[in-house]
Amino acid sequence: MKNPDAPFKTVFTAIQLRRMIVRLFVLVSIFSCMGMIPNEVLAQATTGAVQGQVIDPSGAVVVGASVALSNPITTYKVTTQTDTAGAFKFFSVPFNTYKIRVEAKGFAPAEQTVDVHSAVPANVSFSLTVELVTEEVTVTADTSQMIEPDRVSADTDLNTSLLIRQLGTTPSRGLEKMIESVPGVVADDNGRIHPRGSESNVQTVINGIPVTDNLSAVFSTSFDPRTASHVEVITGSIPAEFGDKLGAVVNLTTKSGLDMPISGEISGNIGSFVSGDAVASFGGHLQKFGWHTSFSGSTTHRYLDSPRLENFHNVGRSASNLTTLDYNPTANDFLKLTLIVGGANFQVPNRLEQERAGQDQRQQQRNHSESLSWQHLFSQTILSDVSIFYRTATAKLNSNPLSTPVAALQDRRLTNYGFISSMSYSGHGHTFKTGLQYTRTPVREDFSFYPTDPTAFEPITDEMGNEVPNPVLQFSAAHPFIFHDRRLGRRWAAFVQDRFSPIQNLTLDLGLRFDDYKLLISEHAFSPRVGLAYYIPRTQTVFRLSYNRLFQPPPAENLLLASSVEAARLSPLAVQSGQPGVNPVLPDKEHVFEAGFQQQLTGFARLTVSVYNKQIRNFADKDQFFDTGVIFPISIFAGRVTGVEARIDTAEWRGLSGFISYANSRSFGITPINGGLFLGEAVESLQNPGFRFPNDHDERNAGQFQVNYSNKKTGWWASFGGRYDSGLPVDVEPGTTRQQFVEQGFDPRLFDEIDFQRGRVRPRTILNFSTGIDLFQKEHVQTSLALDVQNLTDKLFLYNFESVFSGTHIGPPRLWSGRLTFRFR
Repeated sequence: MKNPDAPFKTVFTAIQLRRMIVRLFVLVSIFSCMGMIPNEVLAQATTGAVQGQVIDPSGAVVVGASVALSNPITTYKVTTQTDTAGAFKFFSVPFNTYKIRVEAKGFAPAEQTVDVHSAVPANVSFSLTVELVTEEVTVTADTSQMIEPDRVSADTDLNTSLLIRQLGTTPSRGLEKMIESVPGVVADDNGRIHPRGSESNVQTVINGIPVTDNLSAVFSTSFDPRTASHVEVITGSIPAEFGDKLGAVVNLTTKSGLDMPISGEISGNIGSFVSGDAVASFGGHLQKFGWHTSFSGSTTHRYLDSPRLENFHNVGRSASNLTTLDYNPTANDFLKLTLIVGGANFQVPNRLEQERAGQDQRQQQRNHSESLSWQHLFSQTILSDVSIFYRTATAKLNSNPLSTPVAALQDRRLTNYGFISSMSYSGHGHTFKTGLQYTRTPVREDFSFYPTDPTAFEPITDEMGNEVPNPVLQFSAAHPFIFHDRRLGRRWAAFVQDRFSPIQNLTLDLGLRFDDYKLLISEHAFSPRVGLAYYIPRTQTVFRLSYNRLFQPPPAENLLLASSVEAARLSPLAVQSGQPGVNPVLPDKEHVFEAGFQQQLTGFARLTVSVYNKQIRNFADKDQFFDTGVIFPISIFAGRVTGVEARIDTAEWRGLSGFISYANSRSFGITPINGGLFLGEAVESLQNPGFRFPNDHDERNAGQFQVNYSNKKTGWWASFGGRYDSGLPVDVEPGTTRQQFVEQGFDPRLFDEIDFQRGRVRPRTILNFSTGIDLFQKEHVQTSLALDVQNLTDKLFLYNFESVFSGTHIGPPRLWSGRLTFRFR
C-alpha cells in the first residue's frame, strides 16, 4: 500500500507547458489574420466600457481630474485620471448601474449615474463648476444605483470583497462557496451546487468565454475567486446569448491591469486539517497595455467531504494560475488574452471497511484554457466582439489491488474549442445584439474495473423469478471490465436579442436562440426568451415577468461510459428485463415561468423577490459507477421545480453592510429513467412510469445572512454569517432504531442527524465568523492579518446519507484558519 502522506507528483509537467505555449502561438497567429474576416461574421459580452470627457465652465478640458466608478451593493470601484484631452475610459465594466464621481482641484465635485448593460461603450461627459471658497458642501444619499429599473433577469451581484473574507482554510477553492450565498442555490457535498433544482448545471463565463465543465472538486479544479473583480449569478430570465448549462450562469470578470497601478499581493493561509493556502498576484499597466497574473496553491488533509467522521485517506493538493493581458491599441479596439492552468492531486476518502482493507484510490486532474477576444467599435453605437477559445481537462483515477468492493482505473479527456462572435447596437432606445457560437468537443474515455469483494454483489432476480449471478462477477483481476471510446462532438448556436422601452418605464427583453447539438445523438431546438420590467419611480419599485425555454445538452463527463453497451450489461435491467443496452441521455428541456419585484427599502437597502415554476422534460440527474467515485449523467422522464426566493442587500452604512436571504422550493422527478445507465438498488420503482420522488437536491427551506463591519480609520473589520438548511432526502426505512442502524454498519454518531420519519437529514444552522485588521494603509507596503472560523459551534451535520444517487457525505467540523497578507503598490 502506498503511503497516504507520500509526496504527490508535480502538478504541471514541462510537456503540458510546451503544449500550452504552442496553442497560444496558434491563437495569436490566427488573430493576426483577423483582418481578413468580414464584418458580417462577427462573444458573449458580460462587460462594457464607460468613457467620457471632463471640461470646465469655459469649455477647456480638465487634465488630471480624478474619476471614480462605483456600485454600493457590490462595492465594485475603479478609479482613473483624465488625460491631456480631458478624457477618461473604464474597461471591462460588469453590467450594472454605477455612480461616477469626478473631483478636480478648484472645482466642485460632480456625480452622475450610468447604466452599463451593453458592450457598446456608455458615454458620460462632465462640465465642472468652479468651487467657491465660502461654498458649503452638502452630502446627500444617492440611491439611484440601488435598484436596476430595466433589469429583467433574476440575478445576484456578489460583494466579492466581503465574501472572500469567509472562504475558510483554502480560499483558492472557494468560488462554489461564494455562489452558495445566492438564494435558491442548494449546497451539497464536495462543492457541488444545485441552483433552483438543477443537478450542477452551472455555466461559468470568464471574461465572456463560457466554461461548461463541471467545476466541483470530484470533476475538475475550479477558479480562485480572488482573481475576480466582479461575480454575477443569473438564475432566471437568462438572455438568449447563453446556452448549454443554464441552471445558473456565473459571470466572472477577472481583474484587469488597466484598472490598477503597478502593484502586487502575497498572501498565506494556514488552518485546521494541516491546511495551507498561498497566493501571489501582480498587475498594472503601462499606457495602453495592462496585465494581471495570479498564482495560487493549497494543501489540506480534508480535500473532499468524507463518508466517515474519522476522515480516512483524504489528503489533497491543488494549484492554479490565471493571467490576463489587455491591450487598447486604438480608441476603437480592445484586445484581451486570458490564460488559465490548474491541477489537483487528491486521495479518495475511504469508508471504514475500505480503510481496514488498505484501499488507496487517488485522482489526478489537469486543465488549461486559452482565449483571445477582440472588440472593435465601428461607431458610437455599433460594436463587434470576436473570441476564439480552447480548453481541455483530464481526470485520472487509480486504485490499488486492496481496494474494495472494486478496483477501478480511469483516464478521460474533455476538450472544447471554437469561436464566439457577436454584433451589438445601442441607440434609438434599443440595445440589440446578435451572434454565433461554434464549438467542437473531442471526448476520450478509458475505464476498467474488477470486483475484489464478491459478497458485495448479491444475485439478481430475473423476470421469471429465478436468481442469477450478478453480472459484475464475470470480471476479475485477470479479466477486468474494459471500456475505451472516443467521439467528436460539435455544437453551433445563433441568437438574437433586443431590449427596448415601448412606453416610459416599461422595458421589454425579447430573444430567440437556436441550438444544434451532436455527440452521441443529434438534436436541435429553438428557445424563445421573453421578459419585461416595469419601473415605478415614485415608490422605487421594479416588477418583473419572464418566460424562458431552455435546451440543455447532457453533461459530457463520463457520457460515453454511461451510454455504452458494455456498461449496460452490468445494469440490473439487463438481467431483469433482458434489456440489451441503454437509451441515450437526452437533452434537458425546460419551460420556465417567473415573476418578481425589486423594492428600494431605504437609502442603503433593497429587497428582491422571485417566484418561479419549471416544467422539465428529460430531467437531468447523476449516478455513480458502483463505489468507484466515477459519476455519470442520466435523464429522468420529467421533473417539476417550484420556488420562491427573497433577498435583502445593503450598501455600506456607518461601516455596516451585509445581506439576508430565504428560499423555499420543491423539486421532484417523475419516472421512468429514460436515458443513461442506472446501477442502483431502487431500479424497480424508478422504472415504473408516473412515480414521483424528491430528487437528491430537493431542499424545502434555506436561509442565510452575513453582517460586516469595517472601520476605515483603524483598518479593523469583522464579519459574521450563517446558513440554515432544512435537509436533503435520504434513503432510509422509517422507524429504524439505533440498534438496527448500528447493525447495518453505520456510525451511531450519525443516527441523531437523520430524521427517519421525514426521510431527510436533519436541519442545520452553520455559523461563521471572521475578523482582521489592515495595517499601514497609507504606506507602499500594506499588511493585513485575519482570523476565520467556519462552523463556529462545531455542529455535526450530513449533506446526504445513503441517497439513491449521491451516497453519504459528512460536513466539515469547526475549521480555524489564519491569514497574513502583504500588498505592494
